[in-house]
Amino acid sequence: MEAVLRDQARAPDEATLAARFRAGDRNAFDEIVTLHRGSLYSVARRLLRRHEDADEAAQTAFVRAWRARERFRGDAQLRTWLMRIVLNVSKSMLASRRIEQELPADSGWAVATQTDPGARIDEVRRQHELRRAVDGLPPRQREVVMLKVYEDLTHREVAEILELSEGAVKAHLHQAVSNLRRGLMSGRQMEKA
Repeated sequence: MEAVLRDQARAPDEATLAARFRAGDRNAFDEIVTLHRGSLYSVARRLLRRHEDADEAAQTAFVRAWRARERFRGDAQLRTWLMRIVLNVSKSMLASRRIEQELPADSGWAVATQTDPGARIDEVRRQHELRRAVDGLPPRQREVVMLKVYEDLTHREVAEILELSEGAVKAHLHQAVSNLRRGLMSGRQMEKA
């Protein structure tokens, strides 16, 4: 218990860390990178699908954040601001590179470890169908699904990242779920025909 309290006492609060960061403190920046590297990589990976591209997007986002540190006003959480940057970097990379669509092995679409090869093939097929259905959503709906469902962010955090109201996030999510249901149902009906 004492070790946990000692670690919490040593860990700066986000406001202090952000202030140090804005002032150009490289140690604060290193702490920020350590704290948020995984989240930024995860968002980029879900959008870009390839490790190399996601890693590049996360690094680019941190470089842009460092260069723009004085413009961080603290209106949003530091994590939210960084997520917005990596989302914009990832979308720019997608637009400029036209990355091929592929189902990455460690994209969060984990395949159940089943012993029955037929069941495993069916599971992979279902996951691939879901990935294609998510990819087919309009961009804003896809972003909301990625951040809300796969990154497990709150409606408020998604709203801040995408610069939308919470109501708009909920509406996009609702519409995305409806579109996914329709798309998956029609795909299964076509298979049966």
